[in-house]
Order: sequence, then C-alpha cells, then structure tokens
Amino acid sequence: MITKEQIIAGVQNLNAVIATANLDNCYEKILQFFRITSTLQDHSGEFERFLPPIEGIKFWMWKGNRRKRSEAKRAQAEKALQRFISEISKSGRNLYGYNRTKQGENVTKDKIFFGNIGGIITLTVEEFEKCPNDAYVQEYIRNQIVDFMKSYKASFNTEWLQ
Repeated sequence: MITKEQIIAGVQNLNAVIATANLDNCYEKILQFFRITSTLQDHSGEFERFLPPIEGIKFWMWKGNRRKRSEAKRAQAEKALQRFISEISKSGRNLYGYNRTKQGENVTKDKIFFGNIGGIITLTVEEFEKCPNDAYVQEYIRNQIVDFMKSYKASFNTEWLQ
C-alpha cells in the first residue's frame, strides 16, 4: 500500500528528473523516469482514498452550503486525480509503447524502446547506448528521449491530494 508521502516524493522526484534531463544524461534519466511512473501507475488504484471526504453525508440535518462546498471540493479533486492518473498511464507501462514492462516488473534499459523516427528502427535504450559512434542515431534518439520527458513537464502534480 502506498502512502501520501510516497506519492508526493515520487512526483517531486519525477519533476526533478524531467528538469535535469539533457542530451548527455538522457539514458539514465529515462530509466529513472519510467521507474517512478511505473511505480505510481502500479498503485494508481489506491489513490482515490486520498480524496477529500464529502461532509454532511451521515447527517440528515446539516447546512446545505457546507455540503455543496464539500461536494465541489471533492469534484475538483476527482478531476485533478483523473488527469494525474491519465498522465501516469500515458507515461507508464504499455506493452506496445516506450516502457514495455508488466505490472510489478522492474524497469530496465532492455525494456525501454525508442526509435521509429528519421529512418531509425525501434530498439531498446540498451541497444542505442551500444552504438555511440553513430552520431546521427545518437542525436535523434537522445532528442526523442529528452523531448518525451519534457512533454510531461507540467503534467505531474499533487493538487488532488487532501
């Protein structure tokens, strides 16, 4: 079971990985990125318990405005949580995507796939690391990896947490 503190730390670490990713360290950063998103994705079914409760449900006599405010706060948090889970799912595990690991499986460089651009075939990060002499391939793949991570720059936050 994941804790609120673990979620917050994961999001902070993820944002730090994205902020520090560059062409020189992209192979290590994408590994860190997918390890964090995969862990969060594996626990995403547990996140709803952190949403704010709706006050006044158990009492038949309560102020209507209090409940409306509570319901609005809950609805806003639910939307933010749905956006968060959607972003985690898009950036996490996918057997046909970049991160081809199964739930609970450790993310390794031989399970992360990039390529299929500029005439470059799809290979693992591990395989791309082994061809450092091909400057064209390295430039394309490194840019693809950094661009992928940077596309999530503003996506991960914890505004839905109570």
